[in-house]
Amino acid sequence: MFSRMKVNREKFNNLYWQALLLTISVYGYSSVAQAQSRGIGLQPVKKIANLPFKTGMYRALIIGNNDYSKTGDKWPPLKTAVSDAQALKRLLTERYHFSDVTLLENATRRDVLVALQSLSRRILAHDNVLVYYAGHGYLDDETNKGYWVPVDAKGLDQTTYLRNSTIRDELTLIASRARHTLLISDSCFSGRLLRSGRRSLPPNTDSDRYYQKVAVKKSVQIMTAGGVEYVGDDYKSSGHSPFTYFLLNELKTNNQPLLTLSELSTNVEKAVANNVEQVPESGVLQGAGDELGEFIFINVNVNVKGVPKNKVKVQVNVLSNENTQNEAGHHTSKQDAISRPVLLPLPTL
Repeated sequence: MFSRMKVNREKFNNLYWQALLLTISVYGYSSVAQAQSRGIGLQPVKKIANLPFKTGMYRALIIGNNDYSKTGDKWPPLKTAVSDAQALKRLLTERYHFSDVTLLENATRRDVLVALQSLSRRILAHDNVLVYYAGHGYLDDETNKGYWVPVDAKGLDQTTYLRNSTIRDELTLIASRARHTLLISDSCFSGRLLRSGRRSLPPNTDSDRYYQKVAVKKSVQIMTAGGVEYVGDDYKSSGHSPFTYFLLNELKTNNQPLLTLSELSTNVEKAVANNVEQVPESGVLQGAGDELGEFIFINVNVNVKGVPKNKVKVQVNVLSNENTQNEAGHHTSKQDAISRPVLLPLPTL
């Protein structure tokens, strides 16, 4: 009798769990259908399984130089470079999944080089690395060489500047270790850093496949405030340069879960050119191993029309292994050994 009771109990348990799973399935389907009927237009959860791509940490070095008081009369102080850098750091950490961010304010030549070298040592194979500079730039008309001007520069002594060739070398080293590398330079004559090589925008159809494709290819991209020209400092008393004002605006108003550098740069270039006498440029760092990939910003704060902000979350599937090896065969820490699929907005109704 005991065995029969045991069998009946097992049958009951099986029936119970089948009924429960059926209820959950029906409820989940009806919730998605209800959301779509109200015009939210969200994708079913199951689509996430079809769109994974592996990415490492998002790291950034952000530099803003205002205080040129010790450089002599040649380099007047700037108004907005530090506030530009501070605002970008907040935005990247709060909305775009950047977890390793270094901010340098009024950096010397040595400060910049030490920070670049320190950053390169922390990079793992699937990482995404952004370097941002706001400050004075200089172009030698005779040699056609460009420079960043640190706050400890000595007048027109070019040996106290940071040559573009040095910046390229440091960026090339970073790019050799990272999957995606992006340099954003908001300074005069910054266009000397790049070579042409614009990406095409993702197609209107099947864009998910496009994101998958460019996410696994190496990229070494550059976005500059202008070409070989002077660029503005304070845009309409906003506390930001024209270029960084519109860069921040695009990142703030973006409501896509995924935003490529090509999409971002196209919008910023149009907005800046429509409002001030400078034209931003974008391209690739020549000889640094670019494979037509894309730096992708992952938006973790997506708004959905018709749904309260506190009811919309971004679903993140984080997988970590303590003994994961990177592509070079070295063991990584548990924090660094992370793969994250595509993030999609889902209602928490």
